[in-house]
Amino acid sequence: MKTLINLLLKTIIFLGFLYGLQLITNSTLTEHIVNLITNEPHSYKKAIRQSAPAVVNIITQEYIDNELVTLGSASGVIIKEEGYILTNYHVITHDNIPASIIKVQLRNGKTYSARLIGLDKRTDIGVIKIDTKDKLPTVKINHERTIHLGDIILAIGNPYNLGQTITNGIISATGRTGSGITRFNTIGLRIGLQELIQIDAPIYEGNSGGAIVNTNGEFIGITTATLSSETAKVHGVGFAIPYKLALAVMNEIITNGRVIRGYLGLDAREANIIYKNKEYKGIVISNIHPLGPSKDILKINDFILEINDEDTINLLNAMQIVADTHPGNILTFKILRDGQFMEKSVKVVEQPHNAIE
Repeated sequence: MKTLINLLLKTIIFLGFLYGLQLITNSTLTEHIVNLITNEPHSYKKAIRQSAPAVVNIITQEYIDNELVTLGSASGVIIKEEGYILTNYHVITHDNIPASIIKVQLRNGKTYSARLIGLDKRTDIGVIKIDTKDKLPTVKINHERTIHLGDIILAIGNPYNLGQTITNGIISATGRTGSGITRFNTIGLRIGLQELIQIDAPIYEGNSGGAIVNTNGEFIGITTATLSSETAKVHGVGFAIPYKLALAVMNEIITNGRVIRGYLGLDAREANIIYKNKEYKGIVISNIHPLGPSKDILKINDFILEINDEDTINLLNAMQIVADTHPGNILTFKILRDGQFMEKSVKVVEQPHNAIE
């Protein structure tokens, strides 16, 4: 019995040692412990040292009447050592036209010319590249990282061209849907293809394209917009594109020069209907684009219950099904039309460049 108790005690001590070792290997916690021992103030300096060098200033320029004019200044993040930089669509374009001259300035002041790799208006992603033999700093990416409500974050960017500036806050919400920049650095929140991270760290004009990192210095998102209205200024409500979506779009742009998405040419909204004393949840078609592939197959007010046997009770999910379908493939819709259940099939085409709905 005594031997068993000793064995249990040794096991508990060993497990405690392993747990303590795991905690100590957490860089943020280690820094906190060191700060306590050395009486240093609590700081995020290690996370900043690790991530800030990879955040760059992007300057867009154009020759107008033979004079070089600066169109804007914002931010970007070096993702790959080969010089690939992630930023926003609206940073690189002006009136939806890409700037012909793009300059990139590193934190150390060194400036490079950059070339455009590709753009994706729907997700507000732009990818540029600098060609150099210099060793470039890259942001730390933990592909296993899951973000949580309440996580402390740091926003790194170049507001008002003041130079690199860092603000902090928390993740206020996740899964905010939005699509389409309504004005420079201003987002219209509505059902869109992507889900955004909402943050309360102060971000301003020029922060666009900058990095959102956690207290380990890990890249978790790219600043995209703030919420504002025509009549009031809104503070502490900013949005970032989650890093997994941003990286996926970036990689497809690097591979294909663009993001290839399926397109049906219709608008819809979520709805519930009662039919023969039974409630159904789905989406109802509100508009059919005259040149889209759904014309003459689907109709306005068709109630869509399923797409390829998947429920369509969520509009975002339905949009994702369509977007993920490769052009040329067929989608089969289970619909309710004029009191009759029926199936209709539509061949998906590639989404036009100017279609963001």
